[in-house]
Amino acid sequence: MSDRALGLLLFLPVPIVLWLFTRAPLGPLASLGLGIALVATHRLYARPFALARAPRRCLWCGRAVDAGPELSVVEPLGATRWRACGGDHASRLRRVFGFADAHSAFLKIGILGSLALFLVLALGAALGRLWPAAGADAVALFRFGVAVAVLPLGWLSATRGPLAAQPAPVPFPLHIQALIGTWAVLWLFRLVGLAWLVLAMLHVAARSSASVP
Repeated sequence: MSDRALGLLLFLPVPIVLWLFTRAPLGPLASLGLGIALVATHRLYARPFALARAPRRCLWCGRAVDAGPELSVVEPLGATRWRACGGDHASRLRRVFGFADAHSAFLKIGILGSLALFLVLALGAALGRLWPAAGADAVALFRFGVAVAVLPLGWLSATRGPLAAQPAPVPFPLHIQALIGTWAVLWLFRLVGLAWLVLAMLHVAARSSASVP
């Protein structure tokens, strides 16, 4: 199996976790528990895979490369080195890094803050301690917070971000985007972000209509 196919396979837990959290197909508690377990264990196998292939895969497009510009990065988990297949992709990556670093607090609050708040609220709803709010309200808040954070990153970072110096500080580990390529992750941010923003707004509108006598 190719590195690209293996990377896609190892990326699948990410959408599965989002499906478990937002749709609760196994019931609220079981879905939360399984989702948290997937989050906690994903790094154990996805990061070693990504780091082992960092010298021979383009971090932007995921294509196999024999040579190309190297990028030095300081992640929350330590300093790492990645490769791009050419100057254009290296420039796009440096802009993504620069944008993410310049807006690191906003991204952390929007993504990690929304996730932490969602887990607390969803657990409270599952235990019946969140009345009159419900699990669907926690999901809508989670979707809204994440969408607001990732939409600017998805649409603006690769073209409008400042060029990061090397080594480039980044506010998040890079192994997830290395699995399928940064360009694919940015497109997911664009499409899923728009969908989640619309769903969150529709939920608020429905709640508002229901509360009107």
